[in-house]
Amino acid sequence: MIIEACPTLSDYGEPVRDLADIVSAGRYLRASLGANESAWVEAVEELGTVRAATAVIYVLQLYEDDVAKNGGESRIKNPGGYFRALVRMIKGGKIDLAVELLAMRRRRMS
Repeated sequence: MIIEACPTLSDYGEPVRDLADIVSAGRYLRASLGANESAWVEAVEELGTVRAATAVIYVLQLYEDDVAKNGGESRIKNPGGYFRALVRMIKGGKIDLAVELLAMRRRRMS
């Protein structure tokens, strides 16, 4: 589902075949968000490594989709800060990452 929802995974440059690859991709792509290492550590502590990595990939895809849609501009001005806020919303139960990924996948496939 993550691969279908987030084609930005191709930026990782490695094949993504399993959860370990998702974690590696998320850890690597975190820097593309401009998210500090401390944001990654917080995300892993709050969500676990797989969900933290998925959140990174999701935010990066949101950002790239927004840039493409708005002629090179994004409404997400600080993707690293957005990632940190998203982690807190997921942890607080305000956002369900799986539901968000399903919606992103649905939009991409329609």
